[in-house]
Amino acid sequence: MFKRTLKAYLPRSLYARAVLIILVPVITILLVVSVVFIQRLYEDVTRQMTEGVAQEIRLVLDRMSAAPDAAGAMEAAFELALPLGIEVSAGAARIEDRMSWSDLSGRVVAKTLRDEVEGVYAVDLVSLDGFVRVALDTAQGPVVMELPRRRVSARNPHQFLVLMGFTAVLMTFIALIYMRNQMRPIRRLARAADAFGKGRSVPYRPTGATEVRQAGAAFLDMRDRIERHIEQRTLMLSGVSHDLRTPLTRMRLALSLMDNDEDAASLGRDVADMERMLSAFL
Repeated sequence: MFKRTLKAYLPRSLYARAVLIILVPVITILLVVSVVFIQRLYEDVTRQMTEGVAQEIRLVLDRMSAAPDAAGAMEAAFELALPLGIEVSAGAARIEDRMSWSDLSGRVVAKTLRDEVEGVYAVDLVSLDGFVRVALDTAQGPVVMELPRRRVSARNPHQFLVLMGFTAVLMTFIALIYMRNQMRPIRRLARAADAFGKGRSVPYRPTGATEVRQAGAAFLDMRDRIERHIEQRTLMLSGVSHDLRTPLTRMRLALSLMDNDEDAASLGRDVADMERMLSAFL
């Protein structure tokens, strides 16, 4: 049942099936490589970069916790965070988790920061383009740290996927052109065989791959044998026709010399029927 259902949707022509044989493995490989790249390479790189930033954030928090008061904590944080490329602000409004649905690395960034840094309650990846806002609860109150997005995730990861997709499309296009050229000798052989089956002999020369050439040569040999057989049959029937018409002619001549009685008329009709039969079959 499944095989019959599957066959109903499969292409009928040889070229279409060859295209399907080429496209299915290419698409499968693209999907597998894309998934592996996104889940392993891209996510692992993002996780490692985020863990490095998390260490810097913990260092800033440790410096703040060692300060005697809130003002000293903020001063120590500014002094340490500025060379690290991190902006620290205190008393800011509480922010919420925000990330784009298409942000493949955003979930890894948010999860890694929560796992590595104690006190993180929100990670905002949307409100400031190109920046990450991390909200933390500290002993001196809520603190928001802002840092460039390029420090926690790989830049332009889609370039690899675009390059891979472009290469796959280009090579598939070249393969389809090559496959189409390989189909032409088979189509010419099919047209020659179809024309011969309808009683016409069109010029044909075997070309293409070795197997196609062998099939074309076998077709030419078969066509030559059939044509010779038809020619020999025609010659044989012509000879038989000549041999049969000679006695029939003598019989008709003999009947013409006989009296026009009923028996002669009946024999004449039989001779006429035999001549019509010869004309019809020969």
